[in-house]
Amino acid sequence: MGHGIALNFALWGYPTLLHDLTEELLAKASDRIVLALNAFVKEKLITRKQAAAGAKNITLTTDLSAFAGCDFITEVITESNEEKKKLFNQLDNLCPPHTIIASNTSILLLSDFAAEVKRQDKVLITHYFVPPHIVPGVEVVKGPGTSEETFNIAYELMKKINKVPVRVLKEQTGSLLGRLQNALRREAYRAWAEGIATEEDIDLGVRATFGFRSIHEGPMLHYDLSGVWRWDKEVRLGMLSHQLEKDPGLSPEAIDKIKKRLADGKPWLIDPTEFDVTTEEIQRKYLRCLKEFYWQGER
Repeated sequence: MGHGIALNFALWGYPTLLHDLTEELLAKASDRIVLALNAFVKEKLITRKQAAAGAKNITLTTDLSAFAGCDFITEVITESNEEKKKLFNQLDNLCPPHTIIASNTSILLLSDFAAEVKRQDKVLITHYFVPPHIVPGVEVVKGPGTSEETFNIAYELMKKINKVPVRVLKEQTGSLLGRLQNALRREAYRAWAEGIATEEDIDLGVRATFGFRSIHEGPMLHYDLSGVWRWDKEVRLGMLSHQLEKDPGLSPEAIDKIKKRLADGKPWLIDPTEFDVTTEEIQRKYLRCLKEFYWQGER
């Protein structure tokens, strides 16, 4: 993960330090950076000149004290509260007061490993997804003490390195997208274990149906585009209440809040007066994906 995250910053003009414990590990990271840059060039995302400039922006080091002059640090070590706590405390003592320290953790809570740092307002989570130099989305997660200024700086910085930041307003184990991803994984494993479908058909089914749509719509936008909000109120709530009440992970308070929101008969995201236009635009995007990934040409 570390080399890919470093590459994001380096490609967009930021001088970047990449630290690891040994020269051997840094050499492997350097090799991965070269492979990644070559792939970007081959796919015509960047030029050879831009690749060279990006590589030049990365400095490799085994010396943690080199981070004393950094403005923004991303920790990408093993998912261990003890190891992260140790590193965050070291960086807190090493860096000037303005330095923001972010963790790439996907499962741990900032409050569990960063509770002892003095700069509580300047720590947060920026969680990338594998492979981090390709997948555009990054969760920007507030910790209990993260200031609005720090949260906004990290959010804007992600945009400056050509990522798509997703704001997560408070911490929870697995943050936001990890939990959504795990819910799907859990159901996939259950379906396989109970003999409902083979692993091949489970994967194919996701990729060829809602996974096909997901590049252009999440669950909120899908609700809007499906037009469920325009259904008769009793029919709409009858169907959705059945779905909600069968979910053991939802509290009665959460179910009540969702029901009240859906009872309004309003979409989550789109302008109701632009429903037809929005639907047409999304469907044109689907057609381009269909042509690129699935269309077999003349029949």
